[in-house]
Amino acid sequence: MNRKIKSVLCACLIVLAYAGNAQAGGAGWHTSLKKAVTESKKTGKPILADFTGSDWCGWCIRLNKEVFSKTVFKKWAKKNVVLLELDYPNSKPQSPAIKKQNKALAAKYKISGFPTILLLGAKGDVLQKTGYGKGGPKVWTKNLDKAIKKYKKTHKVNRGPIKIGYPKIIKKKLYAKNDYRGKKAPKLVFGDFLTAKPKIGGKKQVILIDFWATWCGPCRRLIPELNEFQKTFGKDLLVIGLSDESTGKVSGFMKKTKVNYTMAVDSKKVLKSKLGIMGIPHVMIISSDGIVRWQGFPGLGSDTLTEEIVATIIATDKAKNGWGKIAKAYTNTKCLVSGSVLGAKPGMKTITVSHKGKTYGLCCKGCIKKFKSNPEKYIAKAH
Repeated sequence: MNRKIKSVLCACLIVLAYAGNAQAGGAGWHTSLKKAVTESKKTGKPILADFTGSDWCGWCIRLNKEVFSKTVFKKWAKKNVVLLELDYPNSKPQSPAIKKQNKALAAKYKISGFPTILLLGAKGDVLQKTGYGKGGPKVWTKNLDKAIKKYKKTHKVNRGPIKIGYPKIIKKKLYAKNDYRGKKAPKLVFGDFLTAKPKIGGKKQVILIDFWATWCGPCRRLIPELNEFQKTFGKDLLVIGLSDESTGKVSGFMKKTKVNYTMAVDSKKVLKSKLGIMGIPHVMIISSDGIVRWQGFPGLGSDTLTEEIVATIIATDKAKNGWGKIAKAYTNTKCLVSGSVLGAKPGMKTITVSHKGKTYGLCCKGCIKKFKSNPEKYIAKAH
């Protein structure tokens, strides 16, 4: 075999080796725009659309190998975006529907080179445009974080109807010796409170306890989400962070980190020992009747703790234990007219109104009047 043929063969093998790593609609990636949009509306996350030539484009293959295939990117993507692959391969088979869709999208967004990555809103608006970049997943994703944060802040999530019923107890790794799900919670002992001491017991609210530590990375990453839970559900939810570290250690951490919920320290680990916790963060959610409705590691793939789960527990608790007001199944967690979080403010009652077979929650009679004057306008705005 002469040198020229060897060189060509070598080049082909390299391309094939790289191509084997291209995602081509792999795990976590949608290939249907319609499905990506549905998930975007449901979760409030923007769409990361990758216009790629997975089996021929060298820069596309490098981007996949250096960024998309990495665990760091996958974790970031799961939290922040909906993944959509729009592939334009040379030889890989595609359905006629996907080919037609991808051709139309390339024309719509005037794609002239690969890879082109667009950060899209659920309505198809371009939030940011990027491509291949050196530095690995952390550097690459950092360029998108600002646009994603802005989108999430202004985008109203359509979570669908809130169904009455506590979460089912599923088989999972609990990271605790004692499973209290569906059972009476142990006596709540919190030690010393570092924030204002809340009134616990006799009050109609759901309690979320987060067992954590300042040294624990996943615990620290959970804090912004718990801040959001407390902000969203207001008086209906009491979030308590419970550490077994020293008062000084946790107080020092709180000076540098924004924490908008109750904090306590219990160096004796009374409650932690009762549960037999073996890994943190560990969350326990207790309904107003003292029963544990959710327990476990909040980031577990098979049973991730979400705002939807918390909302369902609160709604079910209100319905079954007779406190507060909630619609039978309204589709929004914020008033369609004012944007106020339903039931978040003291004295706020949720008023419901039906339109075309669906029930929506509003915060006051004034908003009902406005909604009835042009319901389609407010429903479209929320979506």
